[in-house]
Amino acid sequence: MRLLHVTHQYSPALGGSEKYITDLSEELARRGHQVDVFTTRSQDYRTWRSELPPFECVNGVNIYRFPSLERGPRTWRILSYGLSHYRRTRARRYEPFILWGNGPLSPLLFLNLLWKGGRYDLVHLNLLHYAHTAYAYWAAKARGLLVVITPHVHSEQDETYSAGYLQAILRGSDLIFADTQAEKRFLESLGIVSQRIVVGGVGVKLEAFPSLDKEACRRKWRLPKEAFVLLFLGRKTEYKGLAWLLQAFLALRTRHEELYWLVIGPETAYSQRLFAPYGELPGLLQRGAVSEEEKVEALNACDLLAMPSVGEAFGIVYLEAWASGKPVIGARAGVIPTIITHGQDGVLVSPGDVGELTRQIERMIGDPAWRHQLGLKGYQKVKRRYTVSRIADIVEGACARLLRQRSNLRLKGS
Repeated sequence: MRLLHVTHQYSPALGGSEKYITDLSEELARRGHQVDVFTTRSQDYRTWRSELPPFECVNGVNIYRFPSLERGPRTWRILSYGLSHYRRTRARRYEPFILWGNGPLSPLLFLNLLWKGGRYDLVHLNLLHYAHTAYAYWAAKARGLLVVITPHVHSEQDETYSAGYLQAILRGSDLIFADTQAEKRFLESLGIVSQRIVVGGVGVKLEAFPSLDKEACRRKWRLPKEAFVLLFLGRKTEYKGLAWLLQAFLALRTRHEELYWLVIGPETAYSQRLFAPYGELPGLLQRGAVSEEEKVEALNACDLLAMPSVGEAFGIVYLEAWASGKPVIGARAGVIPTIITHGQDGVLVSPGDVGELTRQIERMIGDPAWRHQLGLKGYQKVKRRYTVSRIADIVEGACARLLRQRSNLRLKGS
């Protein structure tokens, strides 16, 4: 197959959807498919600043990056204006403000797809709510190309799917890859025909998460040998439950001096405000964005990953923890209960229930055999269902069937 993947950002840009499309592209290229990527030169969605090279070929994938208009304070105000008025009125006249404010706006990406689209069998759009999906969809349809999309819909975040042009993309795409069964049910509730939705998901490469010497990894992170290490791994935004984890940590540290909390991920204005009053808090170690090597070391060093997020389209960090044999704590919110099986490979807590979160962390501290069993079950789940290879099987098979269907229709028409 000749595949064109269109995405807002691509590796080395960080993010779950960026990792998804990077891993998928490389795996499909490894299988002999022609895989090209059209994306922006950005690695920061807050600014869309063009920083990365215009072209690279990485692991068999041709990556074409195009400049986009930068997003500054005025653009954020345009987005805020569009969203607030659209939520209140549902009037479509506010949708251009949403599209413009979201970005990335890359005229060259649009024009190149119009010009070169005929080289491909189909176009795969990654992540619905940013503007690249809209103009790439319009260009692909103008060229008569098959369009598949992995929207990564956040059902609890109205702005990621509700605008009329976003609904039109979902309804007009030839195939939709949902990350979870919960996302599939949600898409069906929007009126999308079930037969056009395939549950794919996100995967990890197990070989990228080797088992390392725990003590050596702790030394690198300056963690005591006998500590109980709680890990948070992700962008430090409000919806990921950082405030609840902080309250639980403060309560537990008074009676468990061996408890350390390693907080890793890109800083935000929210996280800076949240932690500012605490200064040098005993047992708290904070880091910003880290390398893949450092992430693997942190996963080997920890005893438990906790991220009680209420805004995930999937939550790849749970897979990464399981791939390292570690138990996880998530929230009973959105799609997470379809990923984590409570009491089998992790624990679910009610959003905002700090008492329940505290009790579950304390139970993990006191029961190492249970922790080990949860981590083992999680590893087995990843190996069975959530590897990059398994996700690529699903995407590859569904796209091949779609192309055969179009070919058969053309034969019948002739």
